Amino acid sequence: MEKANNQSFYKSASMNIQILFVLASICMIAFSIYLTNHYFEIIFPMGLGSSTLCDINTFFNCDITTYSPFSNIAGIPISLFGLVMGSMLLIGYFFPTESVSSTLHFLLRVNLVGCVVLFLYSLFFLHGLCPFCTLYYISSAAAWYSMHHTKVPAKLVIKPLAIMSVVVLIASGLMWKVVDGKRDYQDKLATDLIRQFDSLPNLGAPAEDSAYRVASSTPKFTDAVIQITKFSDFQCPACKMLSEILEKVAKRYAGKINIQYVFYPLDPTCNPNMTNPLHQYACKASYLAACLPEKFPEVSHKIFANQNDLSDKWLLDYAKSENVLDCYQSPETKKKVMDLIALSNPFNIKSTPTSLINGIKVEGALPLKNLTAILDEIVRRHDGK
Repeated sequence: MEKANNQSFYKSASMNIQILFVLASICMIAFSIYLTNHYFEIIFPMGLGSSTLCDINTFFNCDITTYSPFSNIAGIPISLFGLVMGSMLLIGYFFPTESVSSTLHFLLRVNLVGCVVLFLYSLFFLHGLCPFCTLYYISSAAAWYSMHHTKVPAKLVIKPLAIMSVVVLIASGLMWKVVDGKRDYQDKLATDLIRQFDSLPNLGAPAEDSAYRVASSTPKFTDAVIQITKFSDFQCPACKMLSEILEKVAKRYAGKINIQYVFYPLDPTCNPNMTNPLHQYACKASYLAACLPEKFPEVSHKIFANQNDLSDKWLLDYAKSENVLDCYQSPETKKKVMDLIALSNPFNIKSTPTSLINGIKVEGALPLKNLTAILDEIVRRHDGK
């Protein structure tokens, strides 16, 4: 251990510690940039398609945190503060004083406490971890260890703290303008979304109607003005988000809309299109829902609402409470789900949720405002005939 009391970390740390510190700082910046971009792609999508790198399975999934209430502060993604923290650590090399080192060490402690709190929140309340968030936590711990190892005192010094606070305020202000601009753009996006929608091929409807409807205005699915087929997985966070959006859509367009649900669990137990198990209880949740077609809106809502708590016990207890335990455990029910999954084959489903809106394939969960822009145009064109 170096003797570095009352000295600058940037001058006193060994070469190995400096390398660890720089790499950790760069990683903090890189992971924060990715998470910021991911936040904007999910919350403010610019088009009709979406994909993500870090949704590995039910447990390691970025969307569970992106959709959580702690993903932002007043609309500003919290990853911005990670980006600022990592940047200030590197900028410290240009101001290698003891006061700067001590203040940064103190802020790294606060940052690490925040990381631990968010880690525990994700683990015990969201029942999953965001992979890139976790990598940021590890990088933050490595940066903190570097300063702690050199015995740099952790204390606040007014002058560097004031300067750093101004930097944070400026960064927050700039990010607020970006967020505000994206909100404004979303308001003006309707024309472009409709143009994109019109440019996509019409794939038609599935070969058979699904018995599982969220909204129903006509007996025959394709007779409604608006026809939405949702290929979905009960353990997919984005599917849960879309489910909540479609509940609002169903009320807004009541009498004009049919919304049918087609099971597409990301689980090879019942989905032959899957090679790796991503969602452990997705097939079982589908079996349960398949047993209650007449109560499907209520059942699907309850399963999604308890998405983080799904387990064998939860599903069994629900099946027992609805007196469908035999159906839930029946091979015929599994076959029924697999037959529905087969309806997706002509549409090349690669991710969930994927929807067919009057035959047009749309991937991901469009924000309500974007979706209603398209649906309003469909209704306008129908009424104008």
